[in-house]
Amino acid sequence: MNREIEMDKAIRRWPRLTAHLICESLGYFTPRGAANAIAHYKNDQSFSCEWYSHMASFSGDPFDQEALKEIGADVMRWTVQRRHNHTGYMADYKHAKELVRRSLSKEGDPTFASWF
Repeated sequence: MNREIEMDKAIRRWPRLTAHLICESLGYFTPRGAANAIAHYKNDQSFSCEWYSHMASFSGDPFDQEALKEIGADVMRWTVQRRHNHTGYMADYKHAKELVRRSLSKEGDPTFASWF
């Protein structure tokens, strides 16, 4: 899988989901990081990042590929279910949507996390 192409397709095809995922992660994901997680989920692949590995460590190995795949599915489900609650400090959808817009326009992504 060419991740860059998949990530670019994901951010263009699902910009609102990308923004909501930034909110769900409380700004941990940048727009491209969120799009990368979406691309992995859509391709039925595990996705490794500090947030997902932290959750996987509660049930065993933080790098277990099946656990990471399940966590990716859980996070996508939570993101959709909680989308109406993405307001306020560290979870503001309007702010996240603007970050995605800037990323798509090549103004650039935040370097480390979305809210800093």
